[in-house]
Amino acid sequence: MASEKKPLSFSVDATLCVGCGACVKACPMKILDVQDGLCVMTDFSRCLVCGTCMRECPVNAISIEGVRERSQKAAVQTAPTGQMPSSDAKFTPILPALQKLLDEAVKPRQVFEFDGVDIRSLNDFMLEGHACFYRAYTADKVEKIGISRMNFYGTMTADVLIITPGREYDLPYFVMDWDESEDHIFFICDLMPSDDPGRNLRYLTEYLYEPLEELYMNYSMIPGLKPSVFHWVRAIHSPYIITGTVEKEPRSNIDQLFNCALDYLKAWITLWQRAQPRDPASPEMRLIHERRKNIRALYKENDPGVGSLNKFLGDELAAISLSIIEP
Repeated sequence: MASEKKPLSFSVDATLCVGCGACVKACPMKILDVQDGLCVMTDFSRCLVCGTCMRECPVNAISIEGVRERSQKAAVQTAPTGQMPSSDAKFTPILPALQKLLDEAVKPRQVFEFDGVDIRSLNDFMLEGHACFYRAYTADKVEKIGISRMNFYGTMTADVLIITPGREYDLPYFVMDWDESEDHIFFICDLMPSDDPGRNLRYLTEYLYEPLEELYMNYSMIPGLKPSVFHWVRAIHSPYIITGTVEKEPRSNIDQLFNCALDYLKAWITLWQRAQPRDPASPEMRLIHERRKNIRALYKENDPGVGSLNKFLGDELAAISLSIIEP
C-alpha cells in the first residue's frame, strides 16, 4: 500500500460559483457549506474524493486536482468473517437480500484467489473501525460475481454487486450499486448488455425488452431518478437502467429501490436459467467479447470510485478491489 499522504487539493472558482448549495445537498459526507455566497469544504480529512460535488455543480465551479493519482495509507485491519458493526443497522441491508436470491438459484462458490492474486485480506477487513469486504465468486455460466461493501466513517456505505457472464454465454451483466448516506441513496441497477442492442434486435427483445419493460415502467417513476451524467455510462448501459439520487424520505422511496434491485436480479436469474452455451469463436460471440473488452477498458479508465478507493486502500489494494467489482 502507498505510504505517502498528499493534501487534498479542493478548489472553487469564485468567478463561477453562484452559491446555489447543490454541492452541499449532494455531498454524502456533509462536509460542504455555502459561506458568503461561496462553496467551502469544512473538513478535508473526511472527503471521500468521490467527485459528487463536481458532478452536481451546475456551473462547473468545483475542481479536485489529481483525483486519480492520490494515494493514502488506509487504516485497514483484518476483521472476523461476517462481523458487522452496530452502526450498520442504520443502513439498508440490500446485499444480504440479493445474496440470498443468488444462493438459492445460482449457488455461487466463493474463491480466494482472483487473477492470480490472493484476495483473502479483502474478504473481511476494518476501515476506520467499520467492517468492509470485497468477495469474489464463481458459478455455472458465470465468469465472476463480485460483491463488496465499503463503510466510510459509519456515515456512508457503498454496496456493489456485479455479475459478469461466462465466455460461452451472451447474457447481460447484472449491475447494482447502492451508495447510502444519512438522507439519500445513489442507485444504479441494470442488466448491462453484452451485445449492442441497436445492432442485434433479437438481443434487445429477449434480454432487455421482455424481462425489463414492465419493471422499468414501474420503477422509473421513483422521485430523484435521472440519466447518468457520464457519457460512457449512457453509451454502454441498457435503455432500462435505473439510476439517480433518491431521498430516503418518504420511506416508500427506499422500499421501491429495494424492490427494484430484487426484481432486476430475479429477471437476470431467469435469463441465466434459460441461457445456452454458444460457440466463443462464432462471429456473434466475437463481437460480444470485443464489446466486453471495451466495457472493461471504459470502467478502468473512468470509474469515479477510483479516487475514493485509492485514498482509503492505497493503489495496490484499490486495483485488486476494482478488479473484483468492475465488469
